[in-house]
Amino acid sequence: MSTPTSVAHDAVAVKQRADLTFKHNMSNGRHGWLRLTPAYSVKVVDDILCDSEGRANVFDPFSGTATTPLCAGMRGHAAVALDINPFLVWFGQAKVRAYSDDDLAHVEQCTREVLSSLRRGAGQAVAPPPISNMDRWWGKMELGFLCAAKGGIEAVCPDPGPVRDLLLIAFCRTMMALSNVAFNHQSMSFKPRGAVSGQMALFREDEPKALRARFHEDVRFVLAGASLNPSRVPHVLQGDSRHIPRVFDDGADLLITSPPYPNRMSYIRELRPYMFWLGFLKEAREAGEMDWEAIGGTWGIATSRVASWERTANTFTPPYLAGLLDRIRRSDAKSGDILARYVGKYFEDIWLHLQSAVQAMKPGGEMHYIVGNSKFYDVLVPVERVYEDMLKQLGVAHTEIRALRKRSSKKELVEYDVIATV
Repeated sequence: MSTPTSVAHDAVAVKQRADLTFKHNMSNGRHGWLRLTPAYSVKVVDDILCDSEGRANVFDPFSGTATTPLCAGMRGHAAVALDINPFLVWFGQAKVRAYSDDDLAHVEQCTREVLSSLRRGAGQAVAPPPISNMDRWWGKMELGFLCAAKGGIEAVCPDPGPVRDLLLIAFCRTMMALSNVAFNHQSMSFKPRGAVSGQMALFREDEPKALRARFHEDVRFVLAGASLNPSRVPHVLQGDSRHIPRVFDDGADLLITSPPYPNRMSYIRELRPYMFWLGFLKEAREAGEMDWEAIGGTWGIATSRVASWERTANTFTPPYLAGLLDRIRRSDAKSGDILARYVGKYFEDIWLHLQSAVQAMKPGGEMHYIVGNSKFYDVLVPVERVYEDMLKQLGVAHTEIRALRKRSSKKELVEYDVIATV
């Protein structure tokens, strides 16, 4: 059997559309609260929801930043989302919650108290989180401000709840704005040591005042989004998408999700600063353990475990996939084998997920997987075709692949909507 490739005419037809990426979300209310790479475009989800008739039970088994449940809740649909990462569950729950006027007023009052404490130099600063190479992330003054601001939030709002959550989201925005992180690509990287951004250069005249102003501005941005509540509040649950619970009694009408891409390697790499500052991670090893539990994770200890992974005998894989894995294995003497194992494990996990997801659907329900093909060395892996072939193996009634956008300057890398009717 010949090896399938991504649909050539689709790849030619699509363009690099920023409105179909996370960039479209940045000024879009709650969707723009934090710039996290697990996010995908609000427009993609809204377009699918617009094509659906009547009220629907909407499910997202890879919640990420809760784009799908929030879009569904804003349109009045019942929505449930699932994620394995506890930070993303916390953030998703905060993002889809209905906030009262009293909540918003309380946030404003707490913000005034925090800013007053910072201005007077009063209060107890928290200790910096145990992130390695801390000076690579923040300058001394920025780090001192963040420790003081976090201490101020804990002092004025010690109890968990909606007010504290909104303040912590604003804190996370400030924390990343003051960091030495660059977003020149979809994933994050570090600016050269000693580099000062144009924004930070403006802080040097009266930096303490400017740092407080930055936090205040972030609180205002978060409050503006929090003032617009979903008409039906969704649920964001913690769970493993390979073993999906019965989220709707009669099944889901519509599944809309963007699972990790096989070339993504690790989401936790970019989630670490948030997770350390908010206490979801206490030490570096925990990040590797969490990544191993996720699909597509290779951070820390997960890498060595992937190196010894072996395929489970009863896992379905399309016949051509073994040939692709062999080509990846032979492409590089140093890393080819571990990459081949990584891709093999990824698709085994996706097979487990798809088995469970089909069972969670209502007969006649529609599934949408927003996923991109991937390239390892010179080997193009048609991820969208593997998903489609797995869904066909599970007996779905109809499948379709729609090309959405080019993912990069390389014409063969495309993002697709893989659609299945159960």
